[in-house]
Amino acid sequence: MKRSLHIFLTIFVTIFGAEGAEDELDAVVAIYRHGDRTPVKPYPTDPYRNASFWPVDFGQLTNRGKLEQLELGKWLRNRYQNFLPILYSEKDIYVRSTDVDRTLMSAEANLAGLYPPVSKQIWDKEIKWQPIPIHTVPETEDAILSAKKPCPKYNLLQQQLFKSDYFRNITHRNHDLYAYLTRYSGTTISTLETLEFLYNTFLIETLYNYTLPDWVLKVYPNKLEPWAFLSFATQTYTTELARLKTGPFFSEIITYFKDVGSKKADVPKFRVYSAHDTTIANVLNAMGVFEYHSPPYASTILFELRKRSNGRNYVNIFYKNTTEARQLNLKPCDVNCDLADFIAVLKPITVSLSEWEEECKLKWSYSWPLNLQGNIILLSILMGIILMTTGIIVGLKRVKKENEANYVQLPNEEYA
Repeated sequence: MKRSLHIFLTIFVTIFGAEGAEDELDAVVAIYRHGDRTPVKPYPTDPYRNASFWPVDFGQLTNRGKLEQLELGKWLRNRYQNFLPILYSEKDIYVRSTDVDRTLMSAEANLAGLYPPVSKQIWDKEIKWQPIPIHTVPETEDAILSAKKPCPKYNLLQQQLFKSDYFRNITHRNHDLYAYLTRYSGTTISTLETLEFLYNTFLIETLYNYTLPDWVLKVYPNKLEPWAFLSFATQTYTTELARLKTGPFFSEIITYFKDVGSKKADVPKFRVYSAHDTTIANVLNAMGVFEYHSPPYASTILFELRKRSNGRNYVNIFYKNTTEARQLNLKPCDVNCDLADFIAVLKPITVSLSEWEEECKLKWSYSWPLNLQGNIILLSILMGIILMTTGIIVGLKRVKKENEANYVQLPNEEYA
């Protein structure tokens, strides 16, 4: 019996060998959604549209949200306690946030849980907190994290997506639902995006135990939920959209992992991004691992770069939208995705900032309004016009030549 157990354990370790536990952790990228917030903007007929119903102004991080991020920071500290030193050093971590109050504040609360001051870093005995740099850029200049820097080609591609048969059919199917929501909410609901915005307001009011109007209860959550979830996938619905929306982000983390693997100097071991539900959905969907849902507050994606005993790096991906992190499989990779394979799989949706700038420019071929069938029809018409014109010209020349051949000059006629 003991011999059988020994053989089983030997085989188990050989096959499943605890790579995640024994292989060296080289670097971590964490990207999370901010904590609990108030509605960004109440709808016109919202019974809770008055700011007095809410603990803070609209779209701002609440105390509940601060606590969620503090707890996430503690969770990260516990997960990486043997990797990330307890003493803060700017050489170990780099933090970036979108340029929005709730994400900046979330990053601050998260860092309070990740780096509680100890030893020489205690600067005030009554304040268990220490200031840590958080980097950001204006949203209209940010192509990496908020992904709101203008990109004309992306806008055109998304317009074309919504004009496709699939999405036109969705609009047709939801005609009555859109009309119902528009009538009772007091604002125009005509797209998945505007539907999701309204759904999100209902969700927040539910979380705060407010009683929703009867007209809302007839459609929320069941009739709205699937369409609200689908809306999170539309920003990266195609490879081209995903490349322009998330390509610079993937380029940044791939460059980061390459720098870590090559032991480039002054590269931190931990990178943190504080962002939004759309950011989480876009990154997951671009990788093909998004299960349609609304990413909850403080939901987190983790990219862990590990090194095997032979020196080769591989990547593990985890998604935490509950109490624990669930490992994701970036197909066709194994869960332990070799770094070279990770880069190859993501290549179609990876683009450097300089390449992104160039690809975002609109060229005439992108704005051409006709599809393949339309192009064939147009080409046929043009060919017909060319053939007809050629025929007319040839006919006129032939008539002229015949007239010249039949012309007889009179003896006393002068030349014209």
